[in-house]
Amino acid sequence: MTFKEAVYKAVGLIPEGRVATYGQVAQMAGWPAGASRAVGNAIHTNTDPVKVPCHRVVCADGSMGSNFGRGGPDVQRQILESEGIVFKGDKVDLERCGMMIEEHPLQPFLPRNARILFLGSFPPPQTRWSMRFFYPNWINDFWRIQGLIHFDDPHRFEVQGAKRFDRSRIMEFCNSQGLAFYDTASKVCRLKGNASDEFLLILEPADIPCIMEQIPLCRTVVTTGGKSSEEFLNILHSLESAGQTDTSAPESVPQPGAKANIILSDRQIDWWRMPSTSRAYPMSLQRKADAYRRLFSDRPNCLRL
Repeated sequence: MTFKEAVYKAVGLIPEGRVATYGQVAQMAGWPAGASRAVGNAIHTNTDPVKVPCHRVVCADGSMGSNFGRGGPDVQRQILESEGIVFKGDKVDLERCGMMIEEHPLQPFLPRNARILFLGSFPPPQTRWSMRFFYPNWINDFWRIQGLIHFDDPHRFEVQGAKRFDRSRIMEFCNSQGLAFYDTASKVCRLKGNASDEFLLILEPADIPCIMEQIPLCRTVVTTGGKSSEEFLNILHSLESAGQTDTSAPESVPQPGAKANIILSDRQIDWWRMPSTSRAYPMSLQRKADAYRRLFSDRPNCLRL
């Protein structure tokens, strides 16, 4: 794919009601933000404004592009306002209408005794967090599932009387059980500014080999949902193409609740694809817990904290 093709593809992802800056489009296209001038040159020759809505690309401060090719800055503003874009003076209100590009806000949690690595997609916006740890969203059931599996109590890791999880208790539990956590993406663009994986564009995948080097006892990798599973498979195929791992990765993602045997970091690994713990995933809490329980079937003596 040429630079121009990558730019056009990126611009085509900007939804109605959102704008992106030239630098953000460069990053979405797989280039450094400093390539913003080249992005401007590329979209100036755009001949298909429906497929490539270049009017949704603005300067870094939210102002209109001086050389907008369909009538200049005033026309660009009129089109954006017709799509619901909010302005402050002569600039787009980027806080309300701009795209969100985020670096991962957490470091990998990697106990040296880790035997299971859980990989999600990417944390939700921090305004939705109930604690500073993985699976922080109060309406995500990951920690209720763990409480149900290990303690027969879905509320085990909740703070009584408050809509938040007990981070210290969770970390103590994970350290004792050898559970490691990160996500399959280290940098993303939220196409609609919400927590949905459907609108999550992965700009940089996680460095999984580096993570595996730090947990030498790990023989099980768990992807928790469709987006993380698809990206993990992409990472495996990229490693294969670069000659960094054995050609054992499956052609497709395992079914929810199933596993595949792979080679990763010179180790035989069980890759389990588990159901999403989001409440949007149509499965009861008990059925999800039954699926996740299989991960611990060979470790029956759970330490009760």
